[in-house]
Amino acid sequence: MPRTQRLGVPYDRLPIIDVHTHTSGADVDGSPNDVVHTMDECGVEQAFVFAPLLRPHGLMLTDEHMDDVRRHNDYVANFCAQSPERLLAFAVLNPNPGLAGGDADGAVQIMVEEAQRCYDELGIRGVKLVPDRWGASDEHVQPLFETLARLGMYAAFHSGIFLDERSSQYCRPASYEGLHRIAGFHGHLAHLSWPWVDECIATLAMETFHANAGQKDRWQLKADLSFGCPEDWQVDSVRKALNMLPSDMLMYGSDVFWPCEPVRYLEDFIYPQLATFEAAAALSRRVPVAGSGGRIELRRRVFYENALEHWEAATRGCGQQLQRRTVTPSTPNARDRRSDRCQAFRSPIAGPNQPQQTL
Repeated sequence: MPRTQRLGVPYDRLPIIDVHTHTSGADVDGSPNDVVHTMDECGVEQAFVFAPLLRPHGLMLTDEHMDDVRRHNDYVANFCAQSPERLLAFAVLNPNPGLAGGDADGAVQIMVEEAQRCYDELGIRGVKLVPDRWGASDEHVQPLFETLARLGMYAAFHSGIFLDERSSQYCRPASYEGLHRIAGFHGHLAHLSWPWVDECIATLAMETFHANAGQKDRWQLKADLSFGCPEDWQVDSVRKALNMLPSDMLMYGSDVFWPCEPVRYLEDFIYPQLATFEAAAALSRRVPVAGSGGRIELRRRVFYENALEHWEAATRGCGQQLQRRTVTPSTPNARDRRSDRCQAFRSPIAGPNQPQQTL
């Protein structure tokens, strides 16, 4: 029995989809079977699994790194092909001008081609993007988002402060308003965009005036609650989101870096997220009272149903077509893991399941 099934009575079993997890490359990640084992033990039905980030930061990227981008996307497709019904592969795309010798339009075209390759050849249906020397509302980047919408690919964006100390200006939540110009586009903003939580909530709230009425999934953008806020901000940030946003706009995400033992995944991610959610709900002026059917439904929405509906709307029911390779693709330029000090800044529990980099 998954351990989360022991958290409540039979009418309140909590399935989970984790919309924010990372790989770090062939030398670190271990077996996909270990990831699935942790998911089984913790009641996680599916996980969005992002390709490894590149070690060079945006200002240092050159066209020589494009081969690494492709290798990392090959890697995550191969990794998730071990259990494609559970592990949802996300390629990493970055239309950074440095990848095209300084040509901004050329970088977008390269990423359009890479998105098409990931869809057609690798069978990937999701992409992760960290704006860096480009913004989501920039006119020249729109062809990439049009391609993602046409193909039926889900997009997860970093939003909020970024640990490289260089890219945060491109990751402000209001900059994602431009995505509403793209018909059929679906994705989410990570970390509730801390420290710009109020701006994130306002940006998402404006979409409620333009809901896709009559559709099961009404929104183009949602937000994940993975720990971007340091602990002093967490409860109040989620309280504000619960007060202001529709119940189907928020999603659980851990920001875990695989591999992760089941006990650590529970103690570092699920339990703290549940505790934050319940504390915020208790302080909210709009959330159904504890113990009510409405509270149970809200909890299930945030931890499971909202992600499932959004993924299905984005991909239009066309699932992954991943193929496992006989040789694991190499990832020599994957980014290292985060230091314990950086992780302690981001979440209540410092542990080894985050990338390391020096502030």
